[in-house]
Amino acid sequence: MSAPPFPFAPDLLAGRLALVTGGGTGLGRAIAEGLARAGADLVLAARRMEPLESAAHEIRAATGRDVQARCVNIRDRESVEALAAGVAEARGQVDVLVNNAGGQFPQKARDMKRKGWDAVIDLNLNGTWNMTQVFGSQMLDGRGGSITQIIAVVGRGFPGLAHTAAARAAVLELSRTLAYEWGPRVRVNCVAPGPVVTAAFADTYDPEVRASRADIPLLRPGTPQEVAHAVVFMASPAASYITGEVLYVAGGQQNYGRNQALLDDAFDERK
Repeated sequence: MSAPPFPFAPDLLAGRLALVTGGGTGLGRAIAEGLARAGADLVLAARRMEPLESAAHEIRAATGRDVQARCVNIRDRESVEALAAGVAEARGQVDVLVNNAGGQFPQKARDMKRKGWDAVIDLNLNGTWNMTQVFGSQMLDGRGGSITQIIAVVGRGFPGLAHTAAARAAVLELSRTLAYEWGPRVRVNCVAPGPVVTAAFADTYDPEVRASRADIPLLRPGTPQEVAHAVVFMASPAASYITGEVLYVAGGQQNYGRNQALLDDAFDERK
């Protein structure tokens, strides 16, 4: 499927500074470009500089926006604090934070080792918390802002991904809590993608699992640009009265269709 046309005005986010974690590749890269095309300047942050610098160069050339690349390990609180201090010194306050960085691997719950469980929880929950608290505090002390958490389809269970189901559901409840504590100065929302075609999606899941998700109501996977459009909306004045919400960009998978991350025969103990 070809990318949908960009539906926003090029000055929608003019004067805003947006920070996207995991912004060098995949879904984060598409989100970053969408924010820039809507007029925001960018900070792209991740652990590896090479893809960040490449993405920053391409987005800068395509949009004319100021795009910086900075290293961070979101699981390391000191690294996050150093990032926040560096950005504040160079560019001032971040207005839009998108916590996109995360990851998981499919496995039956009974087979998960402590190390694998801890790694996914630490990245998807604790890393998101580090970024949210550090940059959210700057927003609260400054001119306010908007935080969007990229989570997953939660609420139905996620067979084969117990660790990320737990972490992403926790981020949703965290966001609902902060929406009250930090309102009205900071809006906190979630965007929950369903199956979206990226290199990471192809590398993570069995081809049969990916194909089995074609029974969701819209009968196809999504594109990174469709998720990016939802994030731009959440960051924009059009969403100024929205906080504590989750916006599913999942083709209806939150209600219908298969959502197992493994093939059926992986769950033989159910028989």
